Amino acid sequence: NPRNVFRWEVSSPTFSSGVVWTTNVDRTLTFDSFPFLSRKDRSVKYPEDLPITLPNLLRFILHHSDPASVPQNLANPPTKECLQSEAVFQQGHISHLEREIQKLRAEISTLQRAQVQVEAQLSSVRRDEHRLLRQKQTLEKQHSLLQLHSQQLQALYEQKTRELEEVARKLQELADASENLLTENTWLKILVATMERKLEGKDGAESLPPPQEVGSDHPEPPGPPRLPGSTPLPSNSSSTLASERSNENRTDKLLK
Repeated sequence: NPRNVFRWEVSSPTFSSGVVWTTNVDRTLTFDSFPFLSRKDRSVKYPEDLPITLPNLLRFILHHSDPASVPQNLANPPTKECLQSEAVFQQGHISHLEREIQKLRAEISTLQRAQVQVEAQLSSVRRDEHRLLRQKQTLEKQHSLLQLHSQQLQALYEQKTRELEEVARKLQELADASENLLTENTWLKILVATMERKLEGKDGAESLPPPQEVGSDHPEPPGPPRLPGSTPLPSNSSSTLASERSNENRTDKLLK
């Protein structure tokens, strides 16, 4: 179409379209108005003092695509069909641009929703991080308390062990003393039994009639010395002592 002398490109990192205008860029907008000597007669240069933005580009394109803005050639005036086709073309072009703008807005909305979701996930991750950090601090405090409690229990265990050893030592001493007392008690019982037998033998000797006196020319039989006025030992004293010794030996054997 001889009236469409512009070719323009819009750069965008996300969207692309393969129609009259395309988007395949970095972050800058590039506008090509054929600034060469070979450009067409009806080409128009984009104003240098006007910022290159999408609204400005659309206004510039629509303004210079309007048949009213194009100087009429008196020799070849446009026909009615030409004007109608041009109007249809411009309307289709505008509709196409509106659809592309709607697509861009939809993509922007999608990106905004995705951004909101990512921010929500990031906030959740940060909350989890703070929660885990608090749990870590709590566990560290509990670990310190457990270590302190373990040290206290260890000290208490050592103290109780020493006390038990002391109690065991005292119990052993008491057991030894009890055994000694038991032995002494046994010996006392033996001694009491011996004394009782001696007393019984003495009483039996006193109940017997006195022996006949013998002349002084017969010497007295040898024996242990007696005090004046003491009672003579009975004749069976040797047998009594032998029985006491045998009883003592049996007691020793029982104790062993």
